[in-house]
Amino acid sequence: MQNKSYKTTFAALALTIGLSGVAEAEGFSMPPPLKFNAGPLGYLDVQGVLSGMGFAQTNPATSGGLAGKNFGAAMTNGLVSISKPTGLIRFSLTAGAYNYPSLGEPFASAAATTSDNSALPMAYLTIAPTKNFSVSIGKLSSLLGYTGTFTYQRMNIEGGFPWFLQYGFTHGIQLNYSYGPLSASVSWNDGYYTNRYNVISGLLTYSLNADNSLSIYADGNAAHTGRIASVNNYSTNGYVNSELALDNSDMYGIYYTYSAKSFALTSEVQYVVTPVNLAFGTTQSSNNISAMIHGDYYLSNHWSLAAGVDYEHSSSTGQAAVDGYYFGYGAGSSALGFMVTPTYSYNGYFLRDEVSYVHLTNYSNGFGANNRPNQIRDILETGFWF
Repeated sequence: MQNKSYKTTFAALALTIGLSGVAEAEGFSMPPPLKFNAGPLGYLDVQGVLSGMGFAQTNPATSGGLAGKNFGAAMTNGLVSISKPTGLIRFSLTAGAYNYPSLGEPFASAAATTSDNSALPMAYLTIAPTKNFSVSIGKLSSLLGYTGTFTYQRMNIEGGFPWFLQYGFTHGIQLNYSYGPLSASVSWNDGYYTNRYNVISGLLTYSLNADNSLSIYADGNAAHTGRIASVNNYSTNGYVNSELALDNSDMYGIYYTYSAKSFALTSEVQYVVTPVNLAFGTTQSSNNISAMIHGDYYLSNHWSLAAGVDYEHSSSTGQAAVDGYYFGYGAGSSALGFMVTPTYSYNGYFLRDEVSYVHLTNYSNGFGANNRPNQIRDILETGFWF
């Protein structure tokens, strides 16, 4: 356990193996992994997280399950990772149940989230012939954006607006290279678990110094996925529920990270465009811009305070599936969100509470049965890691 119990790290190069995945920020400083001798495989690392949340919210969704409740509880992480992080041949396996709540979006159970994705979210093999170059293949963490997919990888419990439009995991192959302060990764993958390998994504990071870095990412479909008659047959990631809109969109983003002894800060801007594509019925283009700034101040070795501001605006004008999808608030809508998250951690235990607020403007689909413009949430998350 490090002195700062809630230290955010800014992993730029996609060579990381373990629960933190590839090119993602960590929300906590997990203790060093357990190591054991696996004979011919050499020494392996083992890590795990077990956590759950309780919540209260105003204006819940009209659907059933957790989404429609004012009060509820759910598991957030029940994960174990086994990895071989050194040598020419490396691998990583992460298995279990998980949940990733998102700002302003309906809650889902861990069972539903895991079923929509996989109980084995990451499983990949890495060949690293040099310290500067590696190739990974399998089920990988995506290169998109700053925010981690699992809650323990985040400053805040909920993922912000830019994160919601990104996919967390994908099937594919990824090349990673670093040279001095520069690191780059490029991936050929199937995007939102479409099983159509026609998406190219990339991440480029420049480390200005030990405390500051700048990253640029991009993602796009090299062909197109699906057609109207098969709108539900290609994206099996039901929690993201991208259907054909995001499967056939292009995404561009940039984020800046700063990390000092007692303070961490990150800001991100993301642009998504869905072009005209008559193959699945989009006769007019649509776009969305999302932005966020999240910070974390370390009050002591055991206490920290994170806060975030998020904004998104949809400029959809055409096909209804695209208009309503990006965040579900309707064409031309905007959303402004705030999160505040105090955290306590000690050795392998953590406890944090998050209060969030979202306000909509120019919306057609608001919160709850009465179509309200506002939603307030309180989430209490607690758990253990090893």
